[in-house]
Amino acid sequence: METSEGSVVFECSQGRADTVPSLHRYVQVLRERLLAEGVMKPEGKHLRFIKSHLCDSPSTAAAVVLGRTANGRIEWKDETGVTLRQRQEAALTSP
Repeated sequence: METSEGSVVFECSQGRADTVPSLHRYVQVLRERLLAEGVMKPEGKHLRFIKSHLCDSPSTAAAVVLGRTANGRIEWKDETGVTLRQRQEAALTSP
């Protein structure tokens, strides 16, 4: 969910436990901190969010979940497959 403060990854969300070698150090440190603080916990090949977490941007949220660099505006999609970017652009052109 996008808010005025950033993007929220909700409790019970699932992410990848492994990461790619090229993952930005910032995201690596953030994932380690979220694990240490109990916001996420390992579940086999996945990570489970035990608490909702506010990230500073949709791309940071997507990178934390996916374990790789990600453009959150195209990675995040609603239940119909519409990307965050498409929703934002539609909101700008709506009367």
